[in-house]
Amino acid sequence: MSGVIELTDFDWTVRTFIYRSFAESGRAPVLGAMAAAAGATEHQVRASLQRLFEAHEIAPLASGNGVWMANPFSAVPTDFVVETPDMTCYANCAWDALGVPAILGTDGWTRTHCAESGDEIEFGIQAGSLASGEGVIHLVTPLRHAWDDIGFT
Repeated sequence: MSGVIELTDFDWTVRTFIYRSFAESGRAPVLGAMAAAAGATEHQVRASLQRLFEAHEIAPLASGNGVWMANPFSAVPTDFVVETPDMTCYANCAWDALGVPAILGTDGWTRTHCAESGDEIEFGIQAGSLASGEGVIHLVTPLRHAWDDIGFT
């Protein structure tokens, strides 16, 4: 099938390690830790990160030497700080801030601000349901184009 990226068992091992690191610590693993966990070289992990990116599984750092985002998690600071009972981490956007507690199966709370007005906003997940008052998450990019520029999306 043209356009479909075939991921190997090695790629899935790298991806699983990335998500496990985020789930346990709220942080992305460093390249050396990924290589050690996969029993591979850093070069092999960099190649895997590129395949995972092409398959729309994760986004590597521009250098290729680590993870930038593994939705809903961000490895770099953002305006969407998610606090759970066990950790604090970054999400890529408001939608992902709701995804963090969903993927972890826990409560989570985000305090941020409206990009247009600057007004403070709080929202989260409590006992499996959306908590907080008012607001709208505006998705500017149609989902079918999300990976055209995942950093903007």
